[in-house]
Amino acid sequence: MTPEDLHAVEVSWAECLLAREPLLDALARRFHAVSPTPVHAEQRARWLFSAVEALVGLLSAPSRLAARARDIGATWPDPLTAPSFGVEGRAWMQAADECLGIWSHELEASWRQAWMLLSDVLAAETLSPFADEPR
Repeated sequence: MTPEDLHAVEVSWAECLLAREPLLDALARRFHAVSPTPVHAEQRARWLFSAVEALVGLLSAPSRLAARARDIGATWPDPLTAPSFGVEGRAWMQAADECLGIWSHELEASWRQAWMLLSDVLAAETLSPFADEPR
């Protein structure tokens, strides 16, 4: 991620916090439509928002991001899948586009970079063969 991408994501995160409930509703609707497993869409939406909330400030510090993602990955509610850009990232992007008045192509590109990093780290931690317990 570039410094400009990091700045755009950090600034827009404040807007996401203000739009928390609409974003959660929009995420849940998308998860109902595309979720590959039966984990409740609302539970998945709340987990995702909380995970982003905990990790977005660490995007500029990859080692701290990985350490925190390990803890968050352990709470992933779906034992059959790992978080991915293809499902969670796309749902987030569509929900943000729907709910945030500041959304633009440039902001979407910055969030896409953030999502690629977040989903890679979360998936690696969720599916780690070195985990102490099965997830």
